[in-house]
Amino acid sequence: MEFKPLFVFIALGAAAVSITRAGERAAIAPDSTASSTPAGIRYLITNDDPPPKIPTSSTLFTLAPNGLPQDPTRVSLGGVGAGGGYFAASRVSVLRSTTSACAFLSIGGSGEISAVDLHTQRNVGDFSAAPTDSGLSNGIGLVNNAAYLYASFSSSNTLATFSVLPDCGLRFLGDISPQGKHQGNVKGMALHGDMLVVAYGEGSIESFNISAGIPVSNDDLQNATGYATDRFPSGVDISPDGRYAIFGDMSTTTTVEVSDISGGKLKKTRLYNLGPANDASNVLFSPDGSLIYIANTGSGKVTAAFFDRETGKVSRGCVSPTLKGFDRTWVFLASPVTEQTNGTGSVLYLAEFGSPSSIAVIDVTSSGGQCTLTEKPASPVIAPNTNVLLSIGMYPPRPF
Repeated sequence: MEFKPLFVFIALGAAAVSITRAGERAAIAPDSTASSTPAGIRYLITNDDPPPKIPTSSTLFTLAPNGLPQDPTRVSLGGVGAGGGYFAASRVSVLRSTTSACAFLSIGGSGEISAVDLHTQRNVGDFSAAPTDSGLSNGIGLVNNAAYLYASFSSSNTLATFSVLPDCGLRFLGDISPQGKHQGNVKGMALHGDMLVVAYGEGSIESFNISAGIPVSNDDLQNATGYATDRFPSGVDISPDGRYAIFGDMSTTTTVEVSDISGGKLKKTRLYNLGPANDASNVLFSPDGSLIYIANTGSGKVTAAFFDRETGKVSRGCVSPTLKGFDRTWVFLASPVTEQTNGTGSVLYLAEFGSPSSIAVIDVTSSGGQCTLTEKPASPVIAPNTNVLLSIGMYPPRPF
């Protein structure tokens, strides 16, 4: 059960495009809209991912004191996008580092990873994996742990490992070809410490040891509990303490599954039904691990569930009203990220795929076993450089 958003074509301005060889830094012509910025600033980052044949870009938003994205700056990237793909595949991966401010963005149509230096707001290079690695059909998912970046290529069904170099550079190390029990390829990925966890989108899940860089299976490939009732894990996140993996299911209701990973392998998942809102392909832990945010892609809503950090149990929390513009200006919801790196994250953002694409801005409150999700009056904020927005990121990133 996979989703492929319809392509919506847009006209973008001329952009500087680089040509690189694998593992080398590109020389990028200056973008007329980019300028130097002081350290310490916060960014909401989009992967604009236009359809093939249209030069791609990223847009950097600063954040107003009330959390609203503002002052969008377009950063030209090399190559062309894929124009859509898997909802659970993150196309923005922000470096967790105390010395560098980097955002890695996948370029699905060109099969490359672009690196943006957030201090200068410029693309410093586009990096290739193996010549056969391709993400044209459904994009390229990304995740990093500061030492390594992992890229899942949807067309070639490969998982590439890059070492992260100083100044936002990447060096390709090698590929593996993971496959689910029912021939699925990687949809969602999450990592914590030496463990990388993946969901194959056809009912099965697996984890890998990444202590040496290139992933080695922990020999725990298995069907999730939901597989027996047509609930297929697609998105995945890992709790801040690294004890639990949470999977978001593609299903007709809001279902998530929890696996205890404290022993270094996936244990059998526990299934939780959290309400009637359709689909739970994207899941995200709040920075303190007390809440799980779920993008109900098929319903245009957001669910927040309570998470017991000691037992791993999930309980119902709150559901937003249908977000403004759903089924009118936008049709798909994906990629939740939080404004803050502590507590509940304060403000929640989600990508809205449509014409025009936009960013939902939701205030989160949680106290005494009650929570609320309230869309801000000024939400959604238009994403000016794309009609196919599926992936956003935040700088600085969560600390886990």
